Amino acid sequence: MSPLLYLLVGLIGGALIVAVVVLLTRHGNQGAATEVAKRLETIDRSLRDEFSRNREEAGAAAKNQREELTKSLENVRSVVDLRLGQLQQDNAKQIDTMRATVDEKLQGTLEKRLGESFKLVSDRLEQVHKGLGAMQQLASDVGGLQKVLANVKTRGVFGEVQLAALLEQVMAPEQYERNVATRPGSRTMRSLN
Repeated sequence: MSPLLYLLVGLIGGALIVAVVVLLTRHGNQGAATEVAKRLETIDRSLRDEFSRNREEAGAAAKNQREELTKSLENVRSVVDLRLGQLQQDNAKQIDTMRATVDEKLQGTLEKRLGESFKLVSDRLEQVHKGLGAMQQLASDVGGLQKVLANVKTRGVFGEVQLAALLEQVMAPEQYERNVATRPGSRTMRSLN
């Protein structure tokens, strides 16, 4: 029972006792009043005992409910802790899996790009090497030509040979002469061979 109900029953019981005592004292019946007073005291004592027992029972019931509530809260807490631990483990596994996937893709992309860059650099170096080889060949050819053309007499002979070759290609042999004196009466002659 609730404490409010006990209070209400106590007030009604006390009012009843007071009413009976008042009625008996008015009628002037002292012996009956004494007996009624004793009975009322007995009833009052029994009511007080009943109230005391009810309070003890209510306290014990409340204590039991608190203990049950504490136990159920502890059970809920242990279940929540267990599930939270499982979630943390699952999250850690998923993060590790994601990290491994990202590392793998990053490594693959890095290797691919580095390979492409090294191939491009290698191709460019090969082109530069070929160009350098061609320039070295050209430089040696120019050096050889310089050696040939360095001497004035050699250049003249070379020019005469080229001129003779051109004349043979353009003109018939009757149209030109070889080794003609350029000044009449001098011994200086030019050779077109």
